[in-house]
Amino acid sequence: MDTNGIYSVNILDELKNKIRGVNNERKRITAEAVASDLLRFIKVKAEEYQGKKITNVVITVPAAFTEEQKESTLSAAKLAGWTNIHLLPEPIAAAFAYFLNRPIPDGSTVLLFDLGGGTLDVCIFKVEKDKIEIISNTGDSKLGGRNFDTVLINYFKNLLNSEHGITTLKDKKYKLMLECQRIKEDLTTLTNTSLDIDEFDPGKKGEIPISREGFQRMTQPLLNKAKITIQAALFNSNLKENQINQILHVGGGSRMPMIKQLLLDIFPDAEHRSEEHPDEVVAIGAAFYAYSIFSD
Repeated sequence: MDTNGIYSVNILDELKNKIRGVNNERKRITAEAVASDLLRFIKVKAEEYQGKKITNVVITVPAAFTEEQKESTLSAAKLAGWTNIHLLPEPIAAAFAYFLNRPIPDGSTVLLFDLGGGTLDVCIFKVEKDKIEIISNTGDSKLGGRNFDTVLINYFKNLLNSEHGITTLKDKKYKLMLECQRIKEDLTTLTNTSLDIDEFDPGKKGEIPISREGFQRMTQPLLNKAKITIQAALFNSNLKENQINQILHVGGGSRMPMIKQLLLDIFPDAEHRSEEHPDEVVAIGAAFYAYSIFSD
C-alpha cells in the first residue's frame, strides 16, 4: 500500500481509538475534533507535496451553513494547525471555476445548483462589471446524493428479502451500499441496469433489474424537495424563472439525468452549463481563489 493509503488508514484508526477510549469504552467525540483530524491530514499531505510548512488555507462550506457551523469549522481548522483561514461558500467557489478565463456577459443573473453528497445549495447572483453580487443563498442541509443512494438501498433490500429469501445482509451491508452507488452512476448513461443476487448469497442466481424511469419514479419525493429549494431561492431573490439567464450545474448529483431534466423544466429559457466533472468545480474554484488572495 502506498503512503497515502497507509496514512489514510492511520487517520481512521486514530479516530476509532478516540471514540473507543480506554479499555474499549465508548466515549463522545466532537464534530470539531473529527474535522480537525481530517484537516490535519490534508495539511500534512499538502506540506509533503509543497516541501514546506503551510499555514494559509481556503475551506469551502455549504451555503446553508449557519454562523455556528462556520465558527465550528474555523475552530477545527485552528486545531489542525492552520492559522490564516478563509471560509468560502461552495457556490461562489464553483462560480470561479465556471467563469475562469471565460467571458461573463455583463448584467447576467445566474443560478448555481449544487447537489453534493449530503447537501443541496442554490445560489443566485448577478454579474456586474466582472464582479459577483450575491442575491440569495438557499440550501437544504438534509438533501444530497446519499439520499438517492438510500432509496436504492431500501428498494433492493426489500426485494432481496421478499422475493429471494435473503433476510439479513450481515457483513454485506457495505457491499450493497457500494452496488447502489454504482447503479446510480450507471443509470446516468444507461436506461437499464441490475443488481446481481449472488453477490449477497452465492447459493442464489439471478438479477434484480431497475430502469432509469423506475429510479426517477421512486425518488420523486427527493426531486420535489429540490424543486422546493429552487422555488425558495427565487422567492428570496424576488426573481421569476424567466429572469435567470444561466444555470450552472455543480456537484456529483447534477450528473443524474433526472436532475438535469428538472432544471431544464424549471428554466427552459436559460443557458445551462455543466462541466465534464461537476463534482470537482468547487475544489478548482477554491484553489484559484486561494491563489488570488495568497499569491504575491
